[in-house]
Amino acid sequence: MIRFAKVILCFIALTALNCGNKTFGADPWRLRALPSSVRLDPVNNEIIEHRFKGVPSGQSGKNNLLDKNWIYDGNEVALHGARGEYVSFQLVLTNESNEELTGIKLDMAPFKNENTELNIKPELFLEWSVNVQSTSTGYPKSTLGKGWYPDALIPFKYIQTDSANVRGRWVYPFTLPDFNNRISNQRSQIIWVDQFIPLDAQKARPGTYKSVITATIGGMSKQIPVSLTIWNFELPNENLFKASLQHEGFLSRMDEKQELAVYQLFKRNRISLMDPTYDPEIQVLKNGKVEIQWEKFDKRLKKYLTGQAFTRAHGYSDGPGYGEPLETFALPFDVYGKHDTKGWPDTGKPEVERNASNLAIYTSSIRQVRQHLLPMVNPEKTELMVYLNGLDESYFPEAWSRMVFYGDLFKKEYPEAKFRVDGGYTKEAMDVIGKSITDWASHTINYNIDEVKQYQQMGIKDWLYGPLLYEHKLNSWVGSSTFIDLPLINDRAISWSCWKYKTYSWISWGVGAGWERGWYDPESWKDFYKEASEADAEFTYRTFNGNGSVIYKPGMVPNVSEPCPSIRLKTMRDGVQDYEYLRLLAKLDGNSKRADALVDQLIKEPFGDKSIGQLDVWSYDQEQWYKVRMELAGLISESKK
Repeated sequence: MIRFAKVILCFIALTALNCGNKTFGADPWRLRALPSSVRLDPVNNEIIEHRFKGVPSGQSGKNNLLDKNWIYDGNEVALHGARGEYVSFQLVLTNESNEELTGIKLDMAPFKNENTELNIKPELFLEWSVNVQSTSTGYPKSTLGKGWYPDALIPFKYIQTDSANVRGRWVYPFTLPDFNNRISNQRSQIIWVDQFIPLDAQKARPGTYKSVITATIGGMSKQIPVSLTIWNFELPNENLFKASLQHEGFLSRMDEKQELAVYQLFKRNRISLMDPTYDPEIQVLKNGKVEIQWEKFDKRLKKYLTGQAFTRAHGYSDGPGYGEPLETFALPFDVYGKHDTKGWPDTGKPEVERNASNLAIYTSSIRQVRQHLLPMVNPEKTELMVYLNGLDESYFPEAWSRMVFYGDLFKKEYPEAKFRVDGGYTKEAMDVIGKSITDWASHTINYNIDEVKQYQQMGIKDWLYGPLLYEHKLNSWVGSSTFIDLPLINDRAISWSCWKYKTYSWISWGVGAGWERGWYDPESWKDFYKEASEADAEFTYRTFNGNGSVIYKPGMVPNVSEPCPSIRLKTMRDGVQDYEYLRLLAKLDGNSKRADALVDQLIKEPFGDKSIGQLDVWSYDQEQWYKVRMELAGLISESKK
């Protein structure tokens, strides 16, 4: 009996010890690292990208990426990049106890190579997660499902890591679980790390640089060493690719301080912005004379058109595009539209817009805008775009006739400007308008490359426009590619697809649709309609997560007073950087054969009629993307010797 009692007591003691180790042991939290190309569920530590069911087999990388992956060997992070490029990784802090972790401090030293230190410090962001409660409509196979998705990136300068420094009550404490994000049963806190490599070869000599990232909680510190190998080549300071987001009224309605912050954020991430609603004050006198007032327009926009907005004089430094003007700018012109919207200048409805007096007003306005902008804008750097929103996606002969009329008018009166039409136009339509337009933002669902080549040969610059996966034809509902609950790789693959198809560039609708509520509600588009067309019979409603929105509004989360980028915006940026790698290799080779072969390893046939129902349109293996990029860099380095 005594022996049995001793056994029981030992068992109880061991059980208590084991439970204690789980909750209060010597290792209550862990520090690991992930590549920037995947997202982690903060509740269950599942790699969200591994949920994709669009490709039944052939996916690799199902192992535990938290313990080891292609940039992290379990002990050290290894990054590689060119001058003028951003490189990134994610630090994962996991709570292994049942207690809240508070007073978390994080620090990362500048990269050093012996006595040489990069003069640009790493940028740290706290990842904020959004709760997808309804998957995006029309994507039952390709959605990654419901649950928490890391997306917004909050600059660490707004995170309160030391309560002794609190000034006032509105703070963002650094805790796990996140006090503000309010994720039930949150297990991990994720930190995004960006490092911009200086463009100047004297400030970023080729070689391997070292740093260390340190987390401290309650007197306990843990570190992960980080190496950065800088290759002996650079990406251009200027964003030559001109990948763009367009959003009518989003920028023009902001106050100028917020507007500057948004433009600088996107310049830093190599994505151009267009808003065609910057209308100068215009007055048409009784005698038909047109007077345009330029004071407010110039005060607000001249700095962007000359590049001054992206200099230290306006607080911009340490990033791509320094001193460079906007890559694209949508001119203010418009015409009477299908939703009873007025034009700029307003010359009435289609039945009267070509009358001699009205045509004279429109022509005079074109000439005055051209005369005013010619000394201010370098068309070799800034593409001046005429986009007539009143004719957007108009699929009937009367609209085509108007496109021809205005396209020819602008070719005559403003030859430096481009005339772009957007939509899924058929061969019948293109045969009418093709000679009068310069640019065509083609719906990806209509992007049949054999047909498009004919228009490329005519000199039309084609832009990929719209969604990137087509489970159904109805996925062409929107002109945006920015869905939170679809595979992250989509936003990188579009740039590679442009290379494959020799497309001029890509454009997507929306910059910050629903960016206020986006912090707490990822559904940026919600539409219920009773009468669905036959093609939409399966879905008589629409809900989309993150559609048309890749940034988050300041002032919505305590202490965060500037717009915050999303992980999806960073992924777009990575695709644009990749495109410049491809361009550089082709230039060094004098042809695109080797670059094309690398692209073909990743990109299949993603767009056009054949893509409908085919989700296996590019590789979803993030490690393969990493390997191809490394191979690409190796070829560039070898060719430069």
